[in-house]
Amino acid sequence: MSDASQGMDVMTVQRGKERDVLDEVVRAMTDAPRDAYWARRLLDLVRDPVVATRLRSHIVTAVQRWAAHDPSFFVHERYLSEQLAVWAWPREVLEDLDAKLALDDSSLTHLVMGRLWLEARRPPEDMPQFYARALRHLREVAPRLQVGAWHEAMCEALGVADPAELALRAGAILETVASSDRDRVLLAILRGAARTGDWALYDAYRRAYGAGDTDGARRNSELVRLDGQRAEQLLAKQAIVPSFRRARPPAPKPAEPKPAEPQEAAPEEVFSEAKTVRPPSRPR
Repeated sequence: MSDASQGMDVMTVQRGKERDVLDEVVRAMTDAPRDAYWARRLLDLVRDPVVATRLRSHIVTAVQRWAAHDPSFFVHERYLSEQLAVWAWPREVLEDLDAKLALDDSSLTHLVMGRLWLEARRPPEDMPQFYARALRHLREVAPRLQVGAWHEAMCEALGVADPAELALRAGAILETVASSDRDRVLLAILRGAARTGDWALYDAYRRAYGAGDTDGARRNSELVRLDGQRAEQLLAKQAIVPSFRRARPPAPKPAEPKPAEPQEAAPEEVFSEAKTVRPPSRPR
């Protein structure tokens, strides 16, 4: 047996084992509807879009049970997409949750759904629609629940779905954020400003990042990238772009016709008419 075929057999066995484990978790979750452990266990195991599509209805059930059991996880967990692998879920999971998720507090339901729509990483062409859905939910969150990751999520959603509102509300949002989360929210504002090329907004909040750091402004790799983008566009506006086209000499203007110089009239040629002289006739 070749090494390639042997490797394929090992992968097939591993996938079969993973599927068996998932099926066991689904069975346990079905048999114990009040035990939130199995719901969380399922969300930990689903890390593949194909598997997520196959277990679509079970993921919806698992999110409902886990959100009802521990809603603070969805409020405060910063890396929600990595924790739950939301990036692997098909869009239909979010659509089903939009229709079925109903926690005791409707404002909390909006916060959970807003964060899930925002964390569902999608191609750039789908981002405006997903971020608009997230913004629709985040706007419905009551002030008493505008805590945890709400400020960062709100600025992130506005940066794509409504940049004009981000420019208007950035200051008000920063006034209510905890000092420990301030730099995260500032980075979301700067990210949104850079996406739309609103460098006036970017400059207005750039110096505030890292202001509370006694050792100096912290170096953030994403911030370095955004600063580079800012400098590149500023330089592009100031620089004179050279032209590499070969300069062509101007076409010569057609010469104007010179006025005709007066010419002397040619002397007229004198022709003498020859006369025939006949001798006188002889007398007859």
